[in-house]
Amino acid sequence: MLSRLRPRHNRPHSLRQPFDLFSRWLCRDKHQSSLLGSTNEQEITIAKNITQGRASEDDVFSYKAHRWLWNEPEQLRRRYLRFDLKALAHAAEDAAGPGANCIEVTKLPEGNFNKTFLMTMDDGRKLIARLPNPNAGRLHYTTASEVATMDYIRDPLQIPVPKVLAYSTHADTNGVGAEYIIMEKCSGVELGRLWDGMSGTQRIDIVRQLATFSARLSKARFPHYGSLYYARDILEIRGTEVDETFSVGPTTSRAWFDDRRGDIDVDRGPWASAEDVLNATMKREIACLEAFSEFPRDRQQGIFNGPGGFHASKVSKMAVIQHYSRILPLIMPKNDAYTASILWHDDLHSDNIFVNEDCPTEITGIIDWQNVHLSPAFLHVSYPSLIKYDGPILDGFEQPTLPSNFAALDPVAKEKAQSLHKAQSMWGLYQIFVQKEAPDLLRTLRYRNTLPCQIMSRIGSVFGDGEAYVQSMLTRLAEPEVWEKVVKINGQDPTRVPCPLVYSDYELSKQRDDLAKWEKDVERKARVMKEVGTYTGWDGAVLPKEYDMMSEKMEKARKRFLHVESRTSDERELWTNAWPFKDR
Repeated sequence: MLSRLRPRHNRPHSLRQPFDLFSRWLCRDKHQSSLLGSTNEQEITIAKNITQGRASEDDVFSYKAHRWLWNEPEQLRRRYLRFDLKALAHAAEDAAGPGANCIEVTKLPEGNFNKTFLMTMDDGRKLIARLPNPNAGRLHYTTASEVATMDYIRDPLQIPVPKVLAYSTHADTNGVGAEYIIMEKCSGVELGRLWDGMSGTQRIDIVRQLATFSARLSKARFPHYGSLYYARDILEIRGTEVDETFSVGPTTSRAWFDDRRGDIDVDRGPWASAEDVLNATMKREIACLEAFSEFPRDRQQGIFNGPGGFHASKVSKMAVIQHYSRILPLIMPKNDAYTASILWHDDLHSDNIFVNEDCPTEITGIIDWQNVHLSPAFLHVSYPSLIKYDGPILDGFEQPTLPSNFAALDPVAKEKAQSLHKAQSMWGLYQIFVQKEAPDLLRTLRYRNTLPCQIMSRIGSVFGDGEAYVQSMLTRLAEPEVWEKVVKINGQDPTRVPCPLVYSDYELSKQRDDLAKWEKDVERKARVMKEVGTYTGWDGAVLPKEYDMMSEKMEKARKRFLHVESRTSDERELWTNAWPFKDR
């Protein structure tokens, strides 16, 4: 563990000898959808400029991987980070050990929340320096929690993660002018480079290891909910001690900071119970509704507020939260495995998993632990992104099969059927492996699909969107036969625990009407996204070289949308105002 590692506060700015600013410059954002394509051409051009010593401060501090079709100044501001690069190199030298000399710094592909640099020493050693952008989360706590979490994951859980060598959460005193983490470079290559060419047996071996790592995470349970820290990093607050090294402190979960939620003063933990977490989440959404006059429109699932469409309102959102508050104590799961406070990596895709290039079944490291936090397992656990797929999800341990008419299919259909069969097989095998190592985890994963869990999982998004859908689930929960099953599962007598939600015929009719309008507006947005070639939830990020092309596609989509949806000039004006893809 890093019990001897101390955060850095002050450091001189000088270097032992000058070095080139960068040897190359990469601008591909791994976390963006594949629709954004490759940026190799841009990498080559900028690399040439840097080699010739023409890299500007803007190249170093600004975000260059993408542009935005709307709200671009704000998006770029949230990713702009000014710091002292020489001081960062000096910190890397100190982390590398006595006599280390940093001779080369390379800016690696820009992610959404951090700037990452490869620091090369004169003896060939390579370290990673990562600096959180302003949009990464709460100052001090985000970095402090990430470091402690990685340490805990590495030892005692024995999950391969890069070893942290140095870190600082005090931008005002560390000389660099920004928070940073310096860690060992993860050996090997991204699994995504090899996955398609791996045999079925090799893929199964990877899935087996992921199941083992998942089981270890699910079995490591904590006394409170929030985020994990070194006790020394949260001395100023009342954390909950885990042992002599670690404590549980406030959450760093993005759900508590995205879409302006970080601007409000609310309880962010640590919390003593799962019910405390859900009550705090509910109060957070109420605080947002009281503090802000608008909802985050571009990230909503539909194009709302058009003529005859769904109209979001504070009144309806507050009503849904109030209904939810009445049933929450009655639907909270009683199973300790479901409510256990655990850490969970919710983004295990192929670029976050590193493997030995010569032995691709050997996982050498798992990266991207920023904002991993302690939450009730039933709100937290998920299947690895690596094995998720589009298509029917098999029930339980059902064996996947090829279509009965497989032999008669054309080559394209055969390939599609085989691809689905392989994906379903990996999904099923992961469940089998988890069942063997951590049956409680598999039960929790399956509990995620139940109606009570769906309601509790979605209430935290009502400020932005989804109140009509949550209301429809509450209405279904109130049906006598459904309520009886839910109460019995929790070990209660339904004759003694009546459902507190009772709706009149008028209320039920209005709820059905609101849901129908909401769903229709969701379909409207889905059609626009399909035309543009993006996805619902897209924030407008595009490759710089595709900015003009995507702007034109979006404008064509806007004009077509207005033409199709508007029957009168008044309707056209209303739909124009409802169009969400514009500066706010």
